[in-house]
Amino acid sequence: LRNGKNISLKPFSQTKKKEELWNKKGSSEVGPVDSLATGFYKKGRLQYVGQHYLKEAETKRSFIKNGVGSPENFLAYHEFDGTFDNGGANTPTLNNGLHEYPTHIDDWKDGDPIWGDDAGNGIVGALNYMAEKGMNSLYFLVMNVLGDGNDVWPWVAPDSQTRYDVSKVAQWEQVFTHMDELGIAMNLFTQETENDTILNKGELGLERKLFYKELVARFGHHLGLVWNLGEETNRSTKQLKSYASYIRSIDPYDNPIAVHNHIRITGKRMEGRPLDPIKETFTPLLGYKNFEIPSLQMYDTTEVHLEVKKWVDLSVNKKKAWVVYLDEIGHWDIGVTTDTAANNNYDKVMRTSLWGSLMSGGAGTSWYFGGLDMPNSDMAAEDFRARDQWWNISTNAKQFFHDHLPFWEMQNHDELLSNPKGYCFAKKDEIYVVYLPKGETTDLAIGDGAFTIAFYDPKEGGKLYDKQNEGWKITKPNSVELSAYNGQKEKDWVIVIARK
Repeated sequence: LRNGKNISLKPFSQTKKKEELWNKKGSSEVGPVDSLATGFYKKGRLQYVGQHYLKEAETKRSFIKNGVGSPENFLAYHEFDGTFDNGGANTPTLNNGLHEYPTHIDDWKDGDPIWGDDAGNGIVGALNYMAEKGMNSLYFLVMNVLGDGNDVWPWVAPDSQTRYDVSKVAQWEQVFTHMDELGIAMNLFTQETENDTILNKGELGLERKLFYKELVARFGHHLGLVWNLGEETNRSTKQLKSYASYIRSIDPYDNPIAVHNHIRITGKRMEGRPLDPIKETFTPLLGYKNFEIPSLQMYDTTEVHLEVKKWVDLSVNKKKAWVVYLDEIGHWDIGVTTDTAANNNYDKVMRTSLWGSLMSGGAGTSWYFGGLDMPNSDMAAEDFRARDQWWNISTNAKQFFHDHLPFWEMQNHDELLSNPKGYCFAKKDEIYVVYLPKGETTDLAIGDGAFTIAFYDPKEGGKLYDKQNEGWKITKPNSVELSAYNGQKEKDWVIVIARK
Protein backbone atom coordinates (compact mmCIF):
# COMPACT_ATOMS: atom_id res chain seq x y z
CA LEU A 1 0.00 0.00 0.00
CA ARG A 2 2.92 2.36 0.57
CA ASN A 3 6.38 2.65 -0.90
CA GLY A 4 9.34 4.98 -0.80
CA LYS A 5 12.70 5.53 0.85
CA ASN A 6 12.99 4.37 4.49
CA ILE A 7 9.32 3.46 4.32
CA SER A 8 9.43 1.12 7.31
CA LEU A 9 10.29 4.00 9.64
CA LYS A 10 7.60 6.40 8.52
CA PRO A 11 4.64 6.85 10.88
CA PHE A 12 1.58 4.95 9.78
CA SER A 13 -1.27 6.96 8.32
CA GLN A 14 -4.26 5.89 6.30
CA THR A 15 -3.84 6.48 2.61
CA LYS A 16 -5.95 9.20 1.08
CA LYS A 17 -6.90 6.91 -1.75
CA LYS A 18 -10.20 5.10 -1.44
CA GLU A 19 -8.61 1.69 -1.65
CA GLU A 20 -10.77 -1.34 -1.09
CA LEU A 21 -8.80 -2.44 1.97
CA TRP A 22 -9.85 0.60 4.00
CA ASN A 23 -13.52 0.00 3.29
CA LYS A 24 -13.55 -3.51 4.72
CA LYS A 25 -15.67 -4.00 7.82
CA GLY A 26 -16.11 -6.91 10.18
CA SER A 27 -16.08 -8.00 13.79
CA SER A 28 -14.09 -10.23 16.11
CA GLU A 29 -15.25 -12.08 19.17
CA VAL A 30 -13.08 -11.93 22.28
CA GLY A 31 -13.70 -14.93 24.47
CA PRO A 32 -12.66 -15.86 27.99
CA VAL A 33 -9.29 -17.36 28.82
CA ASP A 34 -8.95 -20.89 27.49
CA SER A 35 -9.47 -23.30 30.37
CA LEU A 36 -6.47 -25.29 29.15
CA ALA A 37 -4.19 -22.25 28.86
CA THR A 38 -0.91 -22.24 30.75
CA GLY A 39 1.69 -19.70 31.81
CA PHE A 40 1.00 -16.10 30.85
CA TYR A 41 -1.78 -17.23 28.51
CA LYS A 42 -3.62 -18.14 31.70
CA LYS A 43 -2.30 -15.42 34.02
CA GLY A 44 -2.33 -12.52 31.58
CA ARG A 45 0.18 -9.96 30.40
CA LEU A 46 2.65 -8.50 32.90
CA GLN A 47 1.72 -4.84 33.25
CA TYR A 48 3.13 -1.83 35.03
CA VAL A 49 0.31 -0.42 37.18
CA GLY A 50 2.07 2.37 39.07
CA GLN A 51 3.19 0.12 41.92
CA HIS A 52 6.42 -1.60 42.99
CA TYR A 53 5.41 -4.89 41.37
CA LEU A 54 4.20 -5.73 37.88
CA LYS A 55 0.75 -7.33 37.79
CA GLU A 56 -0.70 -10.19 35.80
CA ALA A 57 -3.55 -8.70 33.77
CA GLU A 58 -5.91 -11.67 34.11
CA THR A 59 -5.33 -12.79 37.71
CA LYS A 60 -4.46 -9.31 39.08
CA ARG A 61 -1.72 -11.03 41.06
CA SER A 62 1.48 -9.11 41.77
CA PHE A 63 4.55 -10.65 40.14
CA ILE A 64 7.82 -11.47 41.91
CA LYS A 65 10.60 -12.19 39.46
CA ASN A 66 12.51 -15.41 40.15
CA GLY A 67 14.96 -15.22 37.30
CA VAL A 68 17.72 -17.14 35.58
CA GLY A 69 20.42 -14.58 34.72
CA SER A 70 22.85 -16.59 32.60
CA PRO A 71 24.01 -17.34 30.03
CA GLU A 72 23.50 -13.85 28.68
CA ASN A 73 24.04 -15.32 25.20
CA PHE A 74 21.25 -17.86 25.71
CA LEU A 75 20.24 -17.34 22.06
CA ALA A 76 23.69 -18.35 20.77
CA TYR A 77 22.19 -21.75 20.03
CA HIS A 78 23.67 -24.06 17.44
CA GLU A 79 20.35 -24.88 15.77
CA PHE A 80 19.31 -21.29 15.07
CA ASP A 81 19.87 -20.27 11.46
CA GLY A 82 22.72 -17.88 10.76
CA THR A 83 24.20 -18.26 14.24
CA PHE A 84 27.94 -18.64 14.75
CA ASP A 85 30.75 -17.60 17.08
CA ASN A 86 32.15 -14.40 15.59
CA GLY A 87 35.21 -14.25 17.84
CA GLY A 88 33.76 -13.77 21.31
CA ALA A 89 35.03 -14.95 24.68
CA ASN A 90 36.98 -18.20 24.70
CA THR A 91 34.62 -21.02 25.71
CA PRO A 92 36.53 -24.28 25.12
CA THR A 93 33.79 -26.39 26.70
CA LEU A 94 31.35 -25.42 23.92
CA ASN A 95 31.35 -27.01 20.48
CA ASN A 96 32.21 -24.28 17.96
CA GLY A 97 31.54 -21.69 20.65
CA LEU A 98 27.77 -22.23 20.63
CA HIS A 99 25.27 -23.59 23.13
CA GLU A 100 23.64 -26.98 22.63
CA TYR A 101 22.14 -27.61 26.11
CA PRO A 102 22.60 -31.38 25.59
CA THR A 103 21.66 -32.41 29.13
CA HIS A 104 18.25 -30.82 28.62
CA ILE A 105 17.31 -32.63 25.41
CA ASP A 106 15.46 -35.20 27.51
CA ASP A 107 13.49 -32.36 29.14
CA TRP A 108 11.83 -31.67 25.79
CA LYS A 109 8.28 -33.07 25.68
CA ASP A 110 5.96 -34.23 22.93
CA GLY A 111 4.09 -31.24 21.57
CA ASP A 112 6.86 -28.78 22.40
CA PRO A 113 8.18 -26.62 19.55
CA ILE A 114 10.77 -27.89 17.10
CA TRP A 115 11.82 -26.61 13.69
CA GLY A 116 13.63 -27.98 10.68
CA ASP A 117 14.92 -31.51 11.17
CA ASP A 118 13.88 -31.92 14.82
CA ALA A 119 15.89 -28.87 15.88
CA GLY A 120 15.34 -27.01 19.14
CA ASN A 121 15.10 -29.87 21.63
CA GLY A 122 17.99 -28.64 23.77
CA ILE A 123 16.99 -25.00 24.18
CA VAL A 124 13.30 -25.82 24.64
CA GLY A 125 14.14 -28.56 27.13
CA ALA A 126 16.27 -26.09 29.10
CA LEU A 127 13.28 -23.77 29.41
CA ASN A 128 11.10 -26.68 30.56
CA TYR A 129 13.58 -27.45 33.32
CA MET A 130 13.65 -23.81 34.47
CA ALA A 131 9.86 -23.72 34.68
CA GLU A 132 9.74 -27.01 36.60
CA LYS A 133 12.08 -25.47 39.18
CA GLY A 134 9.76 -22.49 39.62
CA MET A 135 11.88 -19.99 37.70
CA ASN A 136 9.74 -17.39 35.95
CA SER A 137 12.13 -15.07 34.09
CA LEU A 138 15.15 -15.29 31.79
CA TYR A 139 17.82 -12.63 31.15
CA PHE A 140 19.19 -12.68 27.60
CA LEU A 141 20.64 -10.47 24.88
CA VAL A 142 19.22 -10.18 21.37
CA MET A 143 22.35 -8.39 20.14
CA ASN A 144 25.91 -8.86 21.41
CA VAL A 145 28.01 -7.99 18.35
CA LEU A 146 31.55 -7.01 19.50
CA GLY A 147 30.52 -8.01 23.02
CA ASP A 148 31.53 -10.84 25.33
CA GLY A 149 29.77 -13.48 23.26
CA ASN A 150 29.72 -11.89 19.81
CA ASP A 151 27.34 -14.62 18.70
CA VAL A 152 23.80 -13.18 18.84
CA TRP A 153 22.20 -10.74 16.37
CA PRO A 154 18.87 -10.57 14.51
CA TRP A 155 20.44 -9.60 11.16
CA VAL A 156 21.60 -11.68 8.21
CA ALA A 157 25.17 -10.85 9.28
CA PRO A 158 26.68 -9.06 12.28
CA ASP A 159 27.63 -6.06 10.14
CA SER A 160 24.44 -5.91 8.07
CA GLN A 161 22.29 -3.89 10.44
CA THR A 162 19.38 -3.04 8.15
CA ARG A 163 18.71 -6.57 6.85
CA TYR A 164 16.92 -8.88 9.25
CA ASP A 165 17.21 -12.66 9.17
CA VAL A 166 13.55 -13.61 8.97
CA SER A 167 14.30 -17.31 9.37
CA LYS A 168 16.35 -16.84 12.54
CA VAL A 169 13.91 -14.46 14.22
CA ALA A 170 11.05 -16.83 13.35
CA GLN A 171 12.91 -19.55 15.26
CA TRP A 172 13.44 -17.14 18.16
CA GLU A 173 9.71 -16.49 18.06
CA GLN A 174 8.96 -20.18 18.63
CA VAL A 175 11.18 -20.15 21.71
CA PHE A 176 9.62 -16.93 23.04
CA THR A 177 6.11 -18.30 22.52
CA HIS A 178 7.08 -21.37 24.53
CA MET A 179 8.32 -19.06 27.29
CA ASP A 180 4.87 -17.45 27.37
CA GLU A 181 3.31 -20.91 27.66
CA LEU A 182 5.63 -21.77 30.55
CA GLY A 183 5.18 -18.45 32.35
CA ILE A 184 8.83 -17.42 31.89
CA ALA A 185 9.15 -13.66 31.46
CA MET A 186 11.48 -12.21 28.82
CA ASN A 187 14.13 -9.95 30.41
CA LEU A 188 15.16 -8.82 26.93
CA PHE A 189 18.40 -6.83 26.70
CA THR A 190 18.66 -4.88 23.46
CA GLN A 191 22.43 -4.23 23.65
CA GLU A 192 25.45 -4.44 25.95
CA THR A 193 28.21 -2.11 27.06
CA GLU A 194 30.69 -3.09 24.33
CA ASN A 195 28.30 -2.42 21.45
CA ASP A 196 25.97 0.37 22.52
CA THR A 197 27.41 2.71 19.90
CA ILE A 198 27.35 0.46 16.84
CA LEU A 199 23.87 1.69 15.91
CA ASN A 200 24.15 5.37 14.88
CA LYS A 201 27.02 5.91 17.35
CA GLY A 202 24.53 5.64 20.19
CA GLU A 203 22.09 8.17 18.82
CA LEU A 204 18.49 7.52 17.80
CA GLY A 205 19.06 7.30 14.06
CA LEU A 206 17.80 5.16 11.22
CA GLU A 207 19.51 1.90 12.18
CA ARG A 208 18.54 2.15 15.85
CA LYS A 209 14.94 3.09 15.06
CA LEU A 210 14.71 0.17 12.66
CA PHE A 211 16.20 -2.13 15.32
CA TYR A 212 13.59 -1.10 17.89
CA LYS A 213 10.78 -1.21 15.36
CA GLU A 214 11.68 -4.73 14.26
CA LEU A 215 11.89 -5.92 17.87
CA VAL A 216 8.53 -4.38 18.75
CA ALA A 217 6.84 -5.67 15.59
CA ARG A 218 8.15 -9.21 15.96
CA PHE A 219 8.21 -9.69 19.73
CA GLY A 220 6.26 -6.89 21.42
CA HIS A 221 3.13 -9.04 21.69
CA HIS A 222 4.76 -11.45 24.14
CA LEU A 223 3.10 -11.42 27.52
CA GLY A 224 6.00 -11.33 29.98
CA LEU A 225 8.24 -8.86 28.18
CA VAL A 226 10.51 -6.17 29.64
CA TRP A 227 12.55 -4.03 27.23
CA ASN A 228 16.00 -3.43 28.73
CA LEU A 229 17.79 -0.52 27.04
CA GLY A 230 21.21 -1.99 27.71
CA GLU A 231 23.55 -4.00 29.89
CA GLU A 232 26.07 -1.84 31.80
CA THR A 233 24.89 1.19 29.89
CA ASN A 234 27.33 3.90 28.80
CA ARG A 235 24.64 6.05 27.23
CA SER A 236 23.71 9.52 28.45
CA THR A 237 20.41 10.28 30.12
CA LYS A 238 19.32 12.15 26.99
CA GLN A 239 20.06 9.13 24.82
CA LEU A 240 18.35 6.67 27.18
CA LYS A 241 15.26 8.86 27.28
CA SER A 242 15.22 9.07 23.50
CA TYR A 243 15.35 5.26 23.24
CA ALA A 244 12.60 4.80 25.83
CA SER A 245 10.39 7.48 24.29
CA TYR A 246 10.68 5.97 20.82
CA ILE A 247 9.97 2.42 22.01
CA ARG A 248 6.96 3.61 24.00
CA SER A 249 5.65 5.50 20.96
CA ILE A 250 5.66 2.39 18.74
CA ASP A 251 4.84 -0.36 21.27
CA PRO A 252 1.06 -0.78 21.41
CA TYR A 253 1.38 -2.99 24.49
CA ASP A 254 3.29 -0.48 26.67
CA ASN A 255 5.70 -3.15 27.86
CA PRO A 256 7.79 -1.96 30.83
CA ILE A 257 11.18 -0.38 30.09
CA ALA A 258 14.37 -0.94 32.10
CA VAL A 259 18.11 -0.23 31.99
CA HIS A 260 21.12 -1.89 33.68
CA ASN A 261 24.01 -0.09 35.38
CA HIS A 262 27.79 -0.55 35.53
CA ILE A 263 29.17 -2.03 38.74
CA ARG A 264 29.99 0.21 41.68
CA ILE A 265 32.92 -0.59 43.95
CA THR A 266 32.39 1.78 46.84
CA GLY A 267 35.21 4.32 47.06
CA LYS A 268 36.89 3.19 43.83
CA ARG A 269 36.55 4.62 40.35
CA MET A 270 36.38 1.88 37.68
CA GLU A 271 37.88 2.43 34.21
CA GLY A 272 37.29 6.17 34.28
CA ARG A 273 33.57 5.76 34.93
CA PRO A 274 31.61 7.73 37.56
CA LEU A 275 32.41 6.95 41.18
CA ASP A 276 28.80 5.79 41.61
CA PRO A 277 27.43 4.52 38.27
CA ILE A 278 24.19 3.47 39.94
CA LYS A 279 23.46 7.01 41.09
CA GLU A 280 24.62 8.51 37.79
CA THR A 281 22.40 6.18 35.76
CA PHE A 282 19.17 6.22 37.72
CA THR A 283 18.86 9.58 39.48
CA PRO A 284 18.10 11.52 36.26
CA LEU A 285 15.46 8.92 35.32
CA LEU A 286 13.43 9.30 38.53
CA GLY A 287 9.89 10.34 37.67
CA TYR A 288 10.43 9.93 33.91
CA LYS A 289 7.17 8.84 32.31
CA ASN A 290 8.67 6.26 29.93
CA PHE A 291 10.82 4.36 32.43
CA GLU A 292 9.70 1.83 35.06
CA ILE A 293 12.51 -0.55 36.10
CA PRO A 294 16.04 0.01 37.41
CA SER A 295 17.89 -3.21 36.58
CA LEU A 296 20.48 -3.17 39.36
CA GLN A 297 23.95 -4.68 39.18
CA MET A 298 25.57 -4.85 42.63
CA TYR A 299 29.24 -5.69 43.17
CA ASP A 300 29.11 -5.78 46.98
CA THR A 301 26.18 -7.94 48.00
CA THR A 302 26.21 -6.50 51.53
CA GLU A 303 24.99 -3.24 49.96
CA VAL A 304 22.00 -4.80 48.18
CA HIS A 305 19.42 -4.35 50.95
CA LEU A 306 19.90 -0.62 51.42
CA GLU A 307 20.44 0.10 47.72
CA VAL A 308 17.15 -1.53 46.73
CA LYS A 309 15.34 0.31 49.52
CA LYS A 310 16.89 3.58 48.36
CA TRP A 311 15.43 3.34 44.85
CA VAL A 312 12.07 2.06 46.05
CA ASP A 313 11.78 5.09 48.32
CA LEU A 314 13.20 7.66 45.89
CA SER A 315 10.84 6.58 43.14
CA VAL A 316 7.84 7.10 45.43
CA ASN A 317 9.11 10.56 46.31
CA LYS A 318 9.18 11.37 42.58
CA LYS A 319 5.60 10.16 42.22
CA LYS A 320 6.34 7.24 39.89
CA ALA A 321 6.87 4.02 41.83
CA TRP A 322 9.62 1.88 40.31
CA VAL A 323 9.71 -1.89 40.03
CA VAL A 324 13.23 -2.46 41.39
CA TYR A 325 14.96 -5.60 40.10
CA LEU A 326 18.28 -7.04 41.23
CA ASP A 327 19.61 -8.40 37.94
CA GLU A 328 23.30 -9.14 38.61
CA ILE A 329 25.42 -9.61 41.72
CA GLY A 330 29.02 -9.91 42.74
CA HIS A 331 32.30 -9.58 40.92
CA TRP A 332 32.19 -10.76 37.30
CA ASP A 333 34.07 -13.98 38.09
CA ILE A 334 31.80 -15.41 40.82
CA GLY A 335 28.07 -14.55 40.72
CA VAL A 336 26.08 -17.49 42.11
CA THR A 337 28.24 -20.61 42.33
CA THR A 338 27.24 -24.17 41.46
CA ASP A 339 25.87 -26.64 44.01
CA THR A 340 29.20 -28.48 44.29
CA ALA A 341 31.59 -25.50 44.17
CA ALA A 342 34.26 -25.41 46.84
CA ASN A 343 33.46 -21.72 47.35
CA ASN A 344 29.70 -22.31 47.46
CA ASN A 345 28.11 -18.98 48.41
CA TYR A 346 24.44 -19.89 48.72
CA ASP A 347 24.08 -18.88 52.39
CA LYS A 348 25.56 -15.44 51.76
CA VAL A 349 23.62 -14.80 48.55
CA MET A 350 20.41 -16.03 50.16
CA ARG A 351 20.80 -13.60 53.05
CA THR A 352 22.21 -10.50 51.35
CA SER A 353 20.76 -10.61 47.86
CA LEU A 354 17.68 -12.84 47.66
CA TRP A 355 16.03 -11.95 50.96
CA GLY A 356 17.95 -8.69 51.26
CA SER A 357 16.29 -7.34 48.13
CA LEU A 358 12.80 -8.74 48.73
CA MET A 359 12.71 -7.41 52.30
CA SER A 360 13.44 -3.92 50.94
CA GLY A 361 10.46 -3.94 48.61
CA GLY A 362 12.40 -5.21 45.61
CA ALA A 363 10.34 -7.00 42.98
CA GLY A 364 12.68 -9.89 42.28
CA THR A 365 16.03 -11.08 41.04
CA SER A 366 18.00 -12.65 38.20
CA TRP A 367 20.91 -14.91 39.10
CA TYR A 368 24.19 -14.34 37.23
CA PHE A 369 26.56 -17.32 37.03
CA GLY A 370 29.99 -15.64 37.12
CA GLY A 371 32.81 -15.98 34.63
CA LEU A 372 35.39 -18.36 36.09
CA ASP A 373 33.71 -21.77 36.46
CA MET A 374 34.06 -22.45 32.74
CA PRO A 375 31.71 -25.40 32.26
CA ASN A 376 28.99 -23.52 34.13
CA SER A 377 29.94 -19.86 33.66
CA ASP A 378 27.93 -16.96 32.29
CA MET A 379 29.09 -17.54 28.71
CA ALA A 380 29.54 -21.32 28.72
CA ALA A 381 26.67 -22.63 30.88
CA GLU A 382 24.92 -25.62 29.35
CA ASP A 383 23.48 -27.56 32.29
CA PHE A 384 21.11 -25.61 34.51
CA ARG A 385 20.98 -28.55 36.93
CA ALA A 386 24.43 -27.48 38.12
CA ARG A 387 22.53 -25.00 40.32
CA ASP A 388 19.55 -27.19 41.13
CA GLN A 389 19.77 -26.51 44.87
CA TRP A 390 19.97 -22.77 44.31
CA TRP A 391 16.80 -22.76 42.23
CA ASN A 392 15.06 -24.42 45.19
CA ILE A 393 16.28 -21.72 47.60
CA SER A 394 15.26 -18.91 45.27
CA THR A 395 11.86 -20.42 44.52
CA ASN A 396 11.25 -20.95 48.24
CA ALA A 397 11.46 -17.19 48.75
CA LYS A 398 9.10 -16.37 45.89
CA GLN A 399 6.60 -18.96 47.09
CA PHE A 400 6.79 -17.77 50.70
CA PHE A 401 5.87 -14.23 49.67
CA HIS A 402 2.95 -15.44 47.56
CA ASP A 403 1.63 -17.95 50.11
CA HIS A 404 1.93 -15.99 53.34
CA LEU A 405 2.16 -12.24 52.73
CA PRO A 406 0.13 -9.36 51.28
CA PHE A 407 3.55 -8.18 50.09
CA TRP A 408 2.15 -5.60 47.66
CA GLU A 409 0.77 -3.74 50.71
CA MET A 410 3.97 -4.01 52.76
CA GLN A 411 7.07 -1.84 53.15
CA ASN A 412 10.51 -2.08 54.63
CA HIS A 413 10.57 -1.17 58.32
CA ASP A 414 14.06 -2.00 59.56
CA GLU A 415 13.68 0.83 62.08
CA LEU A 416 11.40 -1.45 64.13
CA LEU A 417 14.33 -3.80 64.90
CA SER A 418 16.96 -3.32 67.58
CA ASN A 419 19.53 -5.37 65.62
CA PRO A 420 20.80 -3.77 62.37
CA LYS A 421 21.78 -7.21 61.01
CA GLY A 422 18.12 -8.18 60.60
CA TYR A 423 15.53 -7.07 58.04
CA CYS A 424 11.90 -6.14 58.69
CA PHE A 425 9.14 -6.00 56.07
CA ALA A 426 5.73 -5.06 57.38
CA LYS A 427 2.23 -3.72 57.09
CA LYS A 428 2.42 -2.03 60.46
CA ASP A 429 0.05 -3.23 63.17
CA GLU A 430 -1.13 -6.07 60.90
CA ILE A 431 1.76 -8.30 59.82
CA TYR A 432 5.53 -8.23 60.28
CA VAL A 433 8.20 -10.39 58.66
CA VAL A 434 11.67 -10.46 60.16
CA TYR A 435 14.76 -12.01 58.57
CA LEU A 436 17.12 -13.07 61.36
CA PRO A 437 20.66 -14.21 60.42
CA LYS A 438 22.05 -17.22 62.22
CA GLY A 439 23.06 -16.66 65.82
CA GLU A 440 21.30 -13.30 66.08
CA THR A 441 18.46 -12.00 68.26
CA THR A 442 16.47 -8.80 67.99
CA ASP A 443 13.69 -6.83 69.60
CA LEU A 444 10.77 -5.93 67.34
CA ALA A 445 8.55 -2.94 68.11
CA ILE A 446 4.91 -3.84 67.44
CA GLY A 447 1.46 -2.61 68.33
CA ASP A 448 -0.61 -3.74 71.30
CA GLY A 449 -2.80 -6.81 71.16
CA ALA A 450 -2.66 -10.49 70.33
CA PHE A 451 -0.45 -11.82 67.54
CA THR A 452 0.56 -15.21 66.24
CA ILE A 453 4.17 -16.06 65.52
CA ALA A 454 5.58 -18.63 63.12
CA PHE A 455 9.02 -19.51 61.79
CA TYR A 456 10.21 -20.38 58.30
CA ASP A 457 13.48 -21.96 57.18
CA PRO A 458 14.52 -19.92 54.10
CA LYS A 459 17.05 -22.47 52.91
CA GLU A 460 15.01 -25.65 53.26
CA GLY A 461 11.59 -24.12 52.62
CA GLY A 462 8.49 -26.10 53.52
CA LYS A 463 5.97 -25.33 56.21
CA LEU A 464 5.73 -22.58 58.79
CA TYR A 465 6.62 -23.70 62.33
CA ASP A 466 4.41 -22.39 65.12
CA LYS A 467 6.33 -21.34 68.22
CA GLN A 468 4.06 -23.42 70.44
CA ASN A 469 2.37 -25.60 67.81
CA GLU A 470 -0.83 -23.54 68.08
CA GLY A 471 0.50 -19.99 67.73
CA TRP A 472 1.86 -17.60 70.31
CA LYS A 473 0.16 -14.58 71.79
CA ILE A 474 2.56 -11.71 72.04
CA THR A 475 1.21 -9.40 74.71
CA LYS A 476 4.31 -7.61 76.00
CA PRO A 477 3.53 -3.94 75.37
CA ASN A 478 4.99 -2.65 72.11
CA SER A 479 7.95 -5.03 71.88
CA VAL A 480 8.91 -8.67 71.56
CA GLU A 481 12.27 -10.40 71.56
CA LEU A 482 12.90 -12.72 68.62
CA SER A 483 15.45 -15.51 68.36
CA ALA A 484 16.03 -18.76 66.48
CA TYR A 485 13.29 -21.38 66.32
CA ASN A 486 13.76 -24.06 69.01
CA GLY A 487 17.26 -22.75 69.68
CA GLN A 488 18.53 -23.69 66.18
CA LYS A 489 20.99 -20.79 66.04
CA GLU A 490 23.09 -22.32 63.27
CA LYS A 491 20.42 -21.35 60.71
CA ASP A 492 18.94 -18.15 59.34
CA TRP A 493 15.23 -17.82 60.16
CA VAL A 494 12.30 -15.90 58.75
CA ILE A 495 9.76 -14.98 61.41
CA VAL A 496 6.14 -14.04 60.68
CA ILE A 497 4.22 -12.09 63.31
CA ALA A 498 0.59 -11.53 62.36
CA ARG A 499 -2.33 -9.97 64.22
CA LYS A 500 -4.53 -12.75 65.54
